[in-house]
Amino acid sequence: MSRAEKTPAVLTIRMDANLTRSLAREARRRRKTKSEVAREILAAGLGMEQVDLVAQEARRQSLLVGRRRSEREALEFIEQAADTLRSQ
Repeated sequence: MSRAEKTPAVLTIRMDANLTRSLAREARRRRKTKSEVAREILAAGLGMEQVDLVAQEARRQSLLVGRRRSEREALEFIEQAADTLRSQ
């Protein structure tokens, strides 16, 4: 395993009840685990933001929207309209 790869580590942080609730609320909002959110916050605080966080969030939202029936219908309509315009 090269150093560039992720290596497992354990970090224990004692948090008060307010901080625990805030972390849980943020994790629910982001639809991630508390550990994932805590890692992202810690990395951002240390200036080690992951470059692909924006891409990950865009992918997450794309997958959520793609499951909606209304969105599939809209995409089908757009594809049909594009095909009609292209064939004229």
